[in-house]
Amino acid sequence: MIALIVAMDRNGLIGKDNELPWHFPEDLDYFKRVTKHKKVLMGRKTYESIVDKLGKALPLRENIVLTRQRLKLEDAYVINDLPAYLRKVPEEDTLFVIGGRMVYEASLPFADRLYITHIDGAYEGDTYFPTVDFSKFEIVQKEKRPPLTFVVYERKDR
Repeated sequence: MIALIVAMDRNGLIGKDNELPWHFPEDLDYFKRVTKHKKVLMGRKTYESIVDKLGKALPLRENIVLTRQRLKLEDAYVINDLPAYLRKVPEEDTLFVIGGRMVYEASLPFADRLYITHIDGAYEGDTYFPTVDFSKFEIVQKEKRPPLTFVVYERKDR
């Protein structure tokens, strides 16, 4: 199963200068709880921003980094062909796509599930989540904790 996990404001904003434009500890806890002991896929810039903050890749997860560059990372598996990789994800495994925008956009057609934290507010930033046709998804879980709403969407046609 391929799942995208993201927090966005009411305008679809997800980032500013390769960082989150907000700080909500409950959203970070949600992200940790949902992705712990799973595979997480990210672009190189997202990986670098995590390493800048934590000094290492995300702990207790298998980190996979998509890049055009020929990199060798000690704490992450590197891939260069996203569609080929996504087609090989076993149905019984859960792969979480965690950003950035280009990786979300390329992964969205493959997504079985979306974990979206909707933030009630508008922030300033420079990176937006790609447009989602929500008619292709149904809400399977929803929890409101203002100003956050944690929603899980599942693709209808799979």
